[in-house]
Amino acid sequence: MGIRMQVGVIGSGSIGPDLAYGFVSALARQPGAKVFLMDIKQEALDQGVQRIRGYVQKGVSRGKLSPKAAAAVEAALVPTLKMSDLAGCSYVLEAASEDLPIKRRILADLEGVVAADCLIGFATSGIPRAQIAAEAKHPERCFVNHPFFPAWRSLPIEVVASGDAALTQRMMDTLRMLGKVPLFTADVACFAADDIFCNYVSEAARIVEEGVANAAQVDAIVNDAIGGGGPLNVMDATRGNLLTVKCQRLMMDAPTGSDWFKPPVILETIGNGNWHDRKNPGDPGYDAALKDVVLDRILAVLMARTYFVADRDICAPTELNWLTRMALGFSKGLLEIARDLGPEKVHALCTAYAAKNPGFEVPVSIEKKSFAPFRAFTQVERDGDVAVVKVFRPEVKNALSKATIDELDAAFTELATDASVKGVIFSSYDGALAGADIMELASLPDAAACQGICMATHPIMMRIARFPKPVVAALDGPVMGGGAEFSMACHARVVGEQLVMSQPEVNLGIIPGYGGTQRLPRIIGVDKANEILRTGRMLAAKEAAALGWATLPPAKDPLAAAKALIADALAEKVTLRPVSEAPMAVPERLPPVDIKHRSLAIDAILADVMQRGLRMPLEEGLALEAEGFGRCKQTVDMDIGMKNFMQNGPRVPAAFLNE
Repeated sequence: MGIRMQVGVIGSGSIGPDLAYGFVSALARQPGAKVFLMDIKQEALDQGVQRIRGYVQKGVSRGKLSPKAAAAVEAALVPTLKMSDLAGCSYVLEAASEDLPIKRRILADLEGVVAADCLIGFATSGIPRAQIAAEAKHPERCFVNHPFFPAWRSLPIEVVASGDAALTQRMMDTLRMLGKVPLFTADVACFAADDIFCNYVSEAARIVEEGVANAAQVDAIVNDAIGGGGPLNVMDATRGNLLTVKCQRLMMDAPTGSDWFKPPVILETIGNGNWHDRKNPGDPGYDAALKDVVLDRILAVLMARTYFVADRDICAPTELNWLTRMALGFSKGLLEIARDLGPEKVHALCTAYAAKNPGFEVPVSIEKKSFAPFRAFTQVERDGDVAVVKVFRPEVKNALSKATIDELDAAFTELATDASVKGVIFSSYDGALAGADIMELASLPDAAACQGICMATHPIMMRIARFPKPVVAALDGPVMGGGAEFSMACHARVVGEQLVMSQPEVNLGIIPGYGGTQRLPRIIGVDKANEILRTGRMLAAKEAAALGWATLPPAKDPLAAAKALIADALAEKVTLRPVSEAPMAVPERLPPVDIKHRSLAIDAILADVMQRGLRMPLEEGLALEAEGFGRCKQTVDMDIGMKNFMQNGPRVPAAFLNE
């Protein structure tokens, strides 16, 4: 795709400028990169550019954008009224209209301008790809790319593939480069998220239309129970009533449709107006009886449409769960909410609703009261006889929450006894692995809890280290703290050219707690580990390889390199083994290190844990590390470091008191 990447967005109305701003923000650092925002009306184009400039100015005023970055965004954005200006684009996203004839006309005009290998996306909420691309000259390069509100920063984007594997991979890579997390969905009306969301909104509208509750009550009941702000609040924010009507009609006319999908009249009546009058808001108060009536109906629709999508493989379960949390804003993914409710409760809700609403489908999983198990935060894929275990939390750089670690443990336990699996690659959605979940660590109440979370995790990592088959970490991008520690439990580490590895715990007023003080010195030696651990400094890919932290030189494709390394190990061409569990020699005094602004109190704990722990067998050293992590909680500086990180981010040094 080169360094002079050019992309286009057609349509400067409701969503186009937001998409263009998101894209230009992602590309602005690339020399020569351009994002064209195209519209046929000067007024719409001017308004779109003004909106983008407003985002930039807000970013600068809030310290989120430097003046230099803001200038780069302005320079890379190219407003235009001419489709011919898109001729050099490698990707163009049409976001002009939710109207099939208009989309086809735009596609025909666009294909007369761009090169034959230019990728074309359609930001449709519900029109199937097959219908849009039916008359295309090159349908193999046409994709549905359905983004979500607010489009400039919302990560998920639904992708309907074209059937061409190479072009589909290019599309996925392009969207990732543009800052999105692309998720495959089947080519059905409204795909995955809008099937669930629009039916959810329609049920809320029916409740108001029938006089069961007012809009304020509906939103309050739903938000209090499952988050998301309430469906009608979202409609006001997105001006989405009429778009919901279109989606309902698409689903009603689909092969799986029925009259139940008919949109409520009130959606068209309100149209582009608001459900909530800000000057005269309705009373949001409700009692238990009203809550039960409203919530039972809402949950029945949400659960049934979620399992409709899951049962028909419209979207993979892990991605579907993440999508419903990130795109629809619920406090948990809807598959998690279903799991919390339990099959019996979900069955009761859906069958009771179906009895009163002809045409409402109760999916097989609900009908049979049998929910297939799913992973909320990890994925396990197969590549021949190699399993690939990935952390999937892209919104937090794949940080390792307790629930994520538990899922990793379950995955490795299953794979250990699977005879068809000869080796395992440990990775993440994008190769990056942030550390432990800081919010969880900050909420630990006392030293015993801090020690306990480490002691609960060490056996999981030891099971990975002692895994009976080769385990290779494949890493690219930031690999920090707990992510680096889990990687060191593997038998080898293969890194990409974008790897940046560090143990930055001292910047937060803590020490590593998942084995970093004990495994890192055993891999690269005490002297280097001493400096890296006590300063928290970062290693780039080449240095990580030179020091021996990475097993091989940086690879362009770490996953492929990891698979090849496992094959060599199985063929006995190389020997892969975990970090030695034996004690190691440690000098009486560790070499002095300039820790700069970092806490003297935390540094003393870290040095003590290293000096004493490394002289012990690994398991005893890990126990000492856990105790040292607990000791951090007894300092003032842990509280200072954690609060500073959560309030100011990683770039602002904490003002430690050294006590």
